[in-house]
Amino acid sequence: MWAGLKSRSMRVLLLFATSVLAIVPPAAPSNTTLAFFTNSTFANKLHFDAATEPFTAADDDRWTLAVARGAKLLQGMKSSDAEAAALYNLGTTAESPFDGDLVAKLREWGYNDANEALAKQADPECDFDSSSTHLLKRAFNDLGIGTKSMRQGGPNQCFKIEHCYSPAVLKIDGEMPAIDHQIYEVCGKYYRVTNAGFNIGANSQAGAIYANSLYSAAKGASVLWDRVPLADELPAIRSASDMAWAFWNRVHTNRRNFQNIRYLFVMLIVNPETTRHIERALGTLSPPKEDPERWPGHDFSMDTDAGKALLGSPVGRWAGYFLMQHKRRLGGNKFISKVRVFKSDEKGNWPYLLFYVAGPTASAASEEEIAEGVDVYNETRVVRRSEDGKQVVREHVLRMTLPR
Repeated sequence: MWAGLKSRSMRVLLLFATSVLAIVPPAAPSNTTLAFFTNSTFANKLHFDAATEPFTAADDDRWTLAVARGAKLLQGMKSSDAEAAALYNLGTTAESPFDGDLVAKLREWGYNDANEALAKQADPECDFDSSSTHLLKRAFNDLGIGTKSMRQGGPNQCFKIEHCYSPAVLKIDGEMPAIDHQIYEVCGKYYRVTNAGFNIGANSQAGAIYANSLYSAAKGASVLWDRVPLADELPAIRSASDMAWAFWNRVHTNRRNFQNIRYLFVMLIVNPETTRHIERALGTLSPPKEDPERWPGHDFSMDTDAGKALLGSPVGRWAGYFLMQHKRRLGGNKFISKVRVFKSDEKGNWPYLLFYVAGPTASAASEEEIAEGVDVYNETRVVRRSEDGKQVVREHVLRMTLPR
């Protein structure tokens, strides 16, 4: 039995009860007390990441909601930052508060990240011509992407991150506790690990990001804790788009090609709601299809409900947020133009999504400045439009932030 836990100068007593284990810092404000290991449902304060919501609504309702979400994301991607912020009720900016490689910030929030053991585990997922992972050689050849992983001498680098076994976890008698007893502290508040996990790859040369596996904090916590988590019990950094942004930064150590994002992949989709949306999208083709086909598969424009639904699906939304929340660093209003549904050359595997990115690209001069550590943001916006909408006056704004 645990007798006590000491972190810095504070001793945290672990009190066992039949259904609740509470962590109570002595003489601390009540809002720093973290109670967990409870079966309470907190029905009036349910919080689920969208990717983990149970599929209980009617198909038509889920489809309609996904179409609306995709349409809203498209509007946010194509709008100015201020307009996107207003669209999502985010105040003055829609830009993510998390920037850079996030190594220190993720560790602060209880993630096990950026170590050799995880790098070795992640690397095989970036071999895209392997029967044990992905057989995508034909697809990658058509797209001009190399198939080898970084450790094979290739351009694809995969990262694995998990919300457990972190250096931030408070030790018991100098030892790492079992996962269901792991907690960490941020700003005087105690949090329980969620067992979330992400494997995301990036290729700076080809401008590609690969969402290999996305296991959200909300889903992980609901399984590990055996109840629905509250929003304020989860780590502040938990979205797939923020994870992808951190890894996009990590593969651009010299800043070259940083703005030239072109492809956003979602690999081997097993999410039930998304697979149903894929089936329905395929049914809109002429003639209708029942199953995804091998590369090149089928494209869906963002002008169609099918395209919007796939973008607004649980595993697709991160791609829209990635572009909408990083306009400044990515060089303006980049957006998803279409999505391709396909399968690899491996027989009987799960479907893939490929979101194609359109919008402004960095000029040659900008690329040189980016390589020197200068952030360049070239934004175009409409400042005046004729009544019939046929004539517009555009304002071009070039902002540069010099390195410190």
